[in-house]
Parts: sequence; structure tokens; C-alpha cells
Amino acid sequence: MTLTQNIEYNVRESQRARNVTLKVSHRRGLEIVVPCGFDQHLLPQILATRQAWIDNQLQRFESLPGRFEENWPPRRLLLPAIGETFELHYRQITGKRLHLQQNGSQIDIAQPFSADDESLVSLFVGWLKNTARQHYTVLAQDLSEWSGLHYNKLSVRGQKTRWGSYSSTGTLSLNYKLLFLPEQLVRHVILHELSHSVHLNHSDEFWQLLNQLDPDTSLHDKQLSKAWQYLPPWLE
Repeated sequence: MTLTQNIEYNVRESQRARNVTLKVSHRRGLEIVVPCGFDQHLLPQILATRQAWIDNQLQRFESLPGRFEENWPPRRLLLPAIGETFELHYRQITGKRLHLQQNGSQIDIAQPFSADDESLVSLFVGWLKNTARQHYTVLAQDLSEWSGLHYNKLSVRGQKTRWGSYSSTGTLSLNYKLLFLPEQLVRHVILHELSHSVHLNHSDEFWQLLNQLDPDTSLHDKQLSKAWQYLPPWLE
């Protein structure tokens, strides 16, 4: 562990890394992933240029006490958006392929001894995206028909700072992490983005339309500003 500018951080070399990547997690704190052979004397300068981002991430973690006590790996996935809970069961295998199989509300994970935490998180993210795509497709279509607002294409992504977006070409993009939020907030996000099919801005007319569709818009916006607290600590 290294200390610079009052910030402790770990450095990890990765054969797969092509660039320097900064990560903040409950398990490792600030971690810097560098390509093999990278000159680590350059790190203080890189940290200086990312100081604001680092401070923001660390403050976010410190403002949510107790959330980082969750055991790893997770044994349960609670997805309020779809009203389902999944039990996770792990078994060690000698092979190299990390994979999962869902059977109803049970998820069985075959985990090679060599698998690291990042690989397991990537596996979960892939499954979450597929699950989100299945449920969002139905919900977005229902809300589109109910509201009379339309979209051309649905995209499920993993945006870092946005719950959703709507493009000028009619693409409705939703964050798979919405699965961890209460259903009413997910509906609000979809209605918010669908309202952009009429107003591609946040004008007074936009808010008037959204308030007609969701009379609790003001409350839901306030709840969304703090909704990142619903996410599990390992999902960054």
C-alpha cells in the first residue's frame, strides 16, 4: 500500500490492462490497475489530475456507513424493481470457465479456483443486464402504450452517473442497475425518458408533461438523487 497526498492506494499489475485505471471499492479502497511494466513513478501525477474524482468517490463511500459490511461473494440478490429475490450457490471447479445457471429463483455458480473478484462481478453484471432487458422490454412497452409516448429501440447499459437517457433517434437507454431500485422509481425514470420523445430538453413544457404522467415527480426526483445507496457495494 502506498500513500500520496494523504490518500492510501494499492497498485495492481494486470496483463489485460492497456491503460491505467482507478477504482474505489469497499474491499480495496483506492486501487490503481496498471499494465505490466508500467513506470509507477508516474502515478502521483496521474492521481493529481484525478483528485476531484477520487475525493468524490471516497466521500460517497464514507457517506454510506455500514453498506460495506456485506460478505463477499453475495449469497442473495434482492431486485425490488421486479419484486424478486435470487439465492446464489457457489461450487468450486477445476476448469477455467466461470459460469452461472439460473433455475427459478436459484442461481448456481461454477467458480474456478483461479477466478478473481472482478471476473465474478463481470459475470453478475452480464446476468443482470440480461435480466433487466427481459423486464424493461415489457415495462417500457406497457408505459409507452399507457402514456402514448413512443420509442424506436430499447438499450440496456451500465451508465456510471445516469439512470437512463433518450436519444434524438428514439433510443430509450436504461441502466441495468435500476433493478436494485423500488419499482416506482424505475417507472418514473422510464416516463422521464419517454417524455423526451416530445421535448428533447428540460423545459417547462417537459416538466409539465412529466408531472401529468407522474404527479409524484418532485418526490421521485429527490429519491433518485440518493438512489445509489440501493446498489450493493460490490457493484461499482
